[in-house]
Amino acid sequence: MRQTPVTRADALRRWPRIVAHVIADSLGYATPSLAARIVADATNRSPNHCEWVDACFHGDAKSAVGRAVRRRHRHRDFMASYPNALYLVRQYVLTGDEPLFASWF
Repeated sequence: MRQTPVTRADALRRWPRIVAHVIADSLGYATPSLAARIVADATNRSPNHCEWVDACFHGDAKSAVGRAVRRRHRHRDFMASYPNALYLVRQYVLTGDEPLFASWF
């Protein structure tokens, strides 16, 4: 029996902290919806071809998420701020609003 694929909404609901760490590890490149798509693709073992994942991880979403989780204790600086990223994720979940491009701009 085949399981239902994880969606972006599932990733936001189930793993908001991991989504925030993906934003922080991307140095703000990923918006909340993009980071959630990357987490969903990693969970589904699907490739992700956003520019960041494609250029840095050759489309391997699981590697991108794995690195974000491994480096989670480093997400403190301005461009890699986990608290700021988590705020963006929570705002997106509550209101549907997110930056149009690059989370810190």
